[in-house]
Amino acid sequence: MTTIVLNYSRNLFDVFKPPFKLIGDFFSSLHTAIQVSRQIETNQKLAHMLRQEYPHETHQGIVAILNDKTLREYYK
Repeated sequence: MTTIVLNYSRNLFDVFKPPFKLIGDFFSSLHTAIQVSRQIETNQKLAHMLRQEYPHETHQGIVAILNDKTLREYYK
């Protein structure tokens, strides 16, 4: 009797496993997207401070460099 109940509950768990994994993957992707968007926003502010370090680059060029490094780091 116990074996029947355990097999049934295990099978029931296998049925609900994919939706929970899908929800977990969604929140993981959402977390990464929020981190990337905040970093890109910070790169805009940081580029202004780095203009002395990169005298031959424009503001948008520095932002592009920082954003490229950010995207490579998060989406390896």
